[in-house]
Amino acid sequence: MSTAKKAVKAASVIMIITLLSKVSGFLREITFAAKFGTSVSMDAYNIATVIPMTLFVAVTAAIATTVVPIFTEYFQKEGKQKAFDFINNLLGVVLVATVILTFLGFTFAPYLVKFVAPAFTGEKFELTVKITTILLPTMVLIAASNIFTGALQAMEHFTVPAMIGIPYNIIVITVAILYGGKFGITAVAYSTIIATFIQTLVHLPVLYKLGYRFKLRVNFKDEGVKRVILLAMPVLVGTGVQTINVYVDRVIASFLPDGSIAALSYANRLKTFALGVFSTSIATAIYPVLSQHSVADDKEGFLKSLNFVVSGILYVLIPVSVGAMVLRVPIIKVLFERGAFDEKSTYLTSIALFYYAIGMTAYGLRDVLSRSFYSMKDTKTPMINGAMAVLLNIALNLILVRYLKLGGLALSTSIAAIFATFLLFTSLKRKLGKIGGKYMFMSFIRAMFASVVMGVIVHFMYNNLIVKMPSDKRIYEVIVLFMTILIGTIIYSAIVLITDKSALSYFKRGIRFVNSKLVRN
Repeated sequence: MSTAKKAVKAASVIMIITLLSKVSGFLREITFAAKFGTSVSMDAYNIATVIPMTLFVAVTAAIATTVVPIFTEYFQKEGKQKAFDFINNLLGVVLVATVILTFLGFTFAPYLVKFVAPAFTGEKFELTVKITTILLPTMVLIAASNIFTGALQAMEHFTVPAMIGIPYNIIVITVAILYGGKFGITAVAYSTIIATFIQTLVHLPVLYKLGYRFKLRVNFKDEGVKRVILLAMPVLVGTGVQTINVYVDRVIASFLPDGSIAALSYANRLKTFALGVFSTSIATAIYPVLSQHSVADDKEGFLKSLNFVVSGILYVLIPVSVGAMVLRVPIIKVLFERGAFDEKSTYLTSIALFYYAIGMTAYGLRDVLSRSFYSMKDTKTPMINGAMAVLLNIALNLILVRYLKLGGLALSTSIAAIFATFLLFTSLKRKLGKIGGKYMFMSFIRAMFASVVMGVIVHFMYNNLIVKMPSDKRIYEVIVLFMTILIGTIIYSAIVLITDKSALSYFKRGIRFVNSKLVRN
């Protein structure tokens, strides 16, 4: 089976399941918006999640990323059992480390909060410390979940890793609805621990079916663990660019008026939704394929797969970015504007979303390009490029926030992502020679042309339709928005299919094999 077919089929399945997972995640955000809006408690919760679920968990996420190429090498050269032994030992080492970090976090929680949100004081500060302490144990669970996910993806089993967010979101939503009013945001924090535990357990049935058996091993001298740690250290910086950008945004946003952090968070999650459904699905599917090409020293197959996936992301994310910029206000209004989330909240969030959307395509490309280096066991190049992008982001934050306030923070993040992507392309060309830049550039031109046409039509269509609808019922806004997005999608797809015949064949293959792939997983 060709690489293109395998990637399209896997990505199609991941997109469908991830869409369901992300929809459940949006229902969670809608519930939060209705219950807490852009309030002080929501600001406290968003900052509290940065510490255990962003700063520390970024370490385990980096480790999980390096699992794929190393697991693939063990699996292909030494067999399945050796690969599973590697997973058990890595799991034991990481769990010991995260337990220690958790206890340290309990001790230094006030200092961590002051570091992340230096402008927080009084009740807002105390609430953030309390929620941070509650959430710290999730580090241990997320560490295990990330390693299990890496092992499954290395064996090209994508369904379970894509769906783990569904039970997580159901639990959190249920608790927020039933107990959010009485116990506030604290109830949501406790539910997060339970949901994360369930999310970790979901991996085990499939792993056991594939022959995995858990055996606690803690050998810090194991060769595989050493390689993971050495590779993960630079990956932590390379893949943590977005994480660090979010942290920097929130630190500076803590000096802005109340609600700014929450607005950034809602906009960032809208962006993450699009990336998770589309680009992350494609990158996840292609990563083990690139690793296999790298282990087999198949440069031609590697470049063919890379060209395929980069073009795919351009065709998918450019129209999504344009659509988000044009329809940002109605999208946010339909999804979030209810309860405590008022017109002011919509306005603040729309500003952030507009500027985040500028760099959305770059986020997706950066993820794929970083993984292409990881598959070759080169984690230093993305680290260097990522560090340069972070420095640029911090500098731009300090400059642009003076003029654009909230929008300046989001725009800085987008510019940094574009800069990082440019550096990665340049580094990849230097490493491999010709990488098919002409093919990628033509894909960019076609996608941009079709997206601009779509954006202009969508803009006028929505504005003309919405004024003709009754203003007192939200259902009409939903209908008009849905119709506009549907027609925009049709227009864009038609232009792309006319200008690039290969796009139609890939689309047909993906639809044809979705069911068979679901059965396999």
